[in-house]
Amino acid sequence: MPAPCAATLTVQVDVPALHRALVACLSTEHDVNVDGSVLSWAFGEARISDLRAVMNTAFRSLIAADEVVSGPRRS
Repeated sequence: MPAPCAATLTVQVDVPALHRALVACLSTEHDVNVDGSVLSWAFGEARISDLRAVMNTAFRSLIAADEVVSGPRRS
């Protein structure tokens, strides 16, 4: 039975190095579905507050992976 609160995060990635980094950043905690250049993660929790926390962590992981692969921002 699926969790009552669920969400799917889908990202289109056209840069191969970033593609691998994004898959690796969440694959330890969640299954990553890969369809060409589209990555998606399904999240499910019993309570909406838990789902929000999991999604916040996922977004932070994606941002961190992007920063590592893209390098520091230049002014």
